[in-house]
Amino acid sequence: MKKQLDINMKRLLVLDIGPGENPYKPLKNEIVISIDFNKKFNPNKIHDLKKFPWPFKDNTFDKIYASHIIEHIPDTVRVMEEIYRIAKPGATVIIRVPHFSSRSAWVNPTHYRAFSIGSFDYFSKDIKEHYGNCNFRVIKRELRYTRPDVSHNMITKLFTRLLNFFANLNQNFCERIWCYWVGGFSEIYFELEVIK
Repeated sequence: MKKQLDINMKRLLVLDIGPGENPYKPLKNEIVISIDFNKKFNPNKIHDLKKFPWPFKDNTFDKIYASHIIEHIPDTVRVMEEIYRIAKPGATVIIRVPHFSSRSAWVNPTHYRAFSIGSFDYFSKDIKEHYGNCNFRVIKRELRYTRPDVSHNMITKLFTRLLNFFANLNQNFCERIWCYWVGGFSEIYFELEVIK
């Protein structure tokens, strides 16, 4: 019976953009293609992400994962257009970017910008001030006090979970006031749906 389920399970094609030292960990039914300019990370495709178009056909990927890479590319609008082009209709796009209040957002000299909880709203055709030839729906946004891929002791993990919980109860209040009282939030996690 289990073998029969495995045969019938749809394989999803995932693009990991700029995986670096923290590549996407695929689920059982996912096949991952990675793209990076740096050969040392053994990407499937070696390509400078600042050069468009990227070497993929339209409507290729079921899921796209971009963890701490978009801030390294100067043209965010063009990046989102490119993600939109190569994603299938209904695809999921997972983005992790530095929050503007994070010290690490501005320490790295290769960062062009940091982000806010509303940054990706501008890529939805549902709002007046829409940018780019693309259309995404924000499914989830979550402020994170520390990055989950950085190891922490048990006390720090509990403290972080507590901060994350309260920060995400009212993200606007957190960005407007709380992040300056408690300290900067390390990242924002987004899930977007591709609307075509």
